[in-house]
Amino acid sequence: MFLGFRKLDAKKERETIFPNEPSEEDLELFFSPIERTIDWFPTIASVSMLLGLLGTVIGINTAFGEMEAQGKVSLEVLAGGIKDALNTTIAGLFVAIPCLLFHRVSENKVRHLSEKIVFDFSKSK
Repeated sequence: MFLGFRKLDAKKERETIFPNEPSEEDLELFFSPIERTIDWFPTIASVSMLLGLLGTVIGINTAFGEMEAQGKVSLEVLAGGIKDALNTTIAGLFVAIPCLLFHRVSENKVRHLSEKIVFDFSKSK
């Protein structure tokens, strides 16, 4: 996707795709598939954070279950469940953070390219 964005940064490429001034509908149709793809990233980020949270809750629940089963409180009893809880939180964040960053950067790049295309034709008038 970013290679396509980089390609559209070149004025010659934009002129090849849009030899005449595009209407608002033309721009919307051109960028619509990209925007639909980009729109999945916040959803993926949200789901991964929720799955990380679910794993955290399950890990803490496991830790308390172990503590209840052994009838004592000790670091050894809690460590396994808490480790699992932290691992799932880390995994969720490892997915969520890049997804949100990629979404924001891509969204801004689409807006920038759209403005460049409009500017190309407003400048020539």
